[in-house]
Amino acid sequence: MVRSIPEKTVEHWASMYVAHRFPASALWWPTLGEDIQVEDFGTVPGKAFYLEVKTPEQHPTNHVITIDLAQLTRYRSQPIPVFYVFPQPPWAGEMLSSGWLGPERRADLAYRRTNHRWFGKWTIVVSADALWAHLAAVPGQATAQVLGTPPHWLWPDFWSEMATCGSPNLQAMFVLPERLADPSRDEMRAVLADFSETLLENRSIERWFRREYTLDLPRYYYVPTQFEADSYREISAAELLERRITFDSLTATAVCSLPFEALRFEVW
Repeated sequence: MVRSIPEKTVEHWASMYVAHRFPASALWWPTLGEDIQVEDFGTVPGKAFYLEVKTPEQHPTNHVITIDLAQLTRYRSQPIPVFYVFPQPPWAGEMLSSGWLGPERRADLAYRRTNHRWFGKWTIVVSADALWAHLAAVPGQATAQVLGTPPHWLWPDFWSEMATCGSPNLQAMFVLPERLADPSRDEMRAVLADFSETLLENRSIERWFRREYTLDLPRYYYVPTQFEADSYREISAAELLERRITFDSLTATAVCSLPFEALRFEVW
């Protein structure tokens, strides 16, 4: 079956968007068999999470996304939140022959200048837990098609909410420069905001020095507590490595790190 839009294309569009909106952010797309290092989850204070891109298959009248349930189960059992990125193509059949593109080039769908055709208008983000609940899989089932639309964020809304440290439903791993005891999301956000404010007040400090300063800070990792709303626990670097995801040929997963600067310095 033919893909409605190449997965690699959506990966590139996503990377371009994140890099433009958050210039200090980081994305790492692992290859087959690659191990994720602790450094990939953020070398400076901020937030980190996984993005899993899934593109649909093209059918005559619709577009179908198929989910590997074993992979989804692994994602739900590991400590760092995973979010699925689903394009929902607004055209029927094949893009070029559908007439939907109008005067635009396919490559320009990466940019807001294409208005309603911009990929961010028809791409959604779904948490792994919300997707699992929506699929309602039965024991022994290997794959499932995404029928209907699960609870989600539109692509730009996801980043707006994540930049302010999300909500109980929009979680991330926090990387902090200090240790907290049983912190709430609001407490961790306050630490990042204070850290950002401190550097903002020292505008005279050269940028390279500020970068070196943040890299030399201690790092403490906090992940959502499973089955507890808006609760976080500290996790060691050793446990992060021990529970890392194994990437296979079906995976198009990014490690995304948003630094503390995302709280203050959005440019788009």
